[in-house]
Amino acid sequence: MKEKLNLIYQAKLDEISKIVKVLANSTRVQILYLLEQSELNVSELTDILNIEQSNVSHQLQRLRDYQLISQKRKGKSIYYSLDDPHIITTLNQLMNHVDHILLGRKHNGQLIDNTCEVDD
Repeated sequence: MKEKLNLIYQAKLDEISKIVKVLANSTRVQILYLLEQSELNVSELTDILNIEQSNVSHQLQRLRDYQLISQKRKGKSIYYSLDDPHIITTLNQLMNHVDHILLGRKHNGQLIDNTCEVDD
């Protein structure tokens, strides 16, 4: 007889799904990656990402809604930083997995027959 398997509680599943949707946006992932490296304000993020300030502000708000980043005022500027280091661990794991996919290798080093093509 198999031992009893556990399921994730529905409320937790719902929140996981919401966070995954937040991370499904490449601009938000880039912002998290940048904020792991340094506190930045909207102007700096706008320059680095080369996108409009309104878009950066919108993405920052989404990240704040899920407590992934925080903000603090320094003089007249508001600076953003990571609020949850767990998210970077998660992103790093995802990037490691993507490296395997892009290199066409399994985690044990074996070649994968069905590699995906990458658009340049």
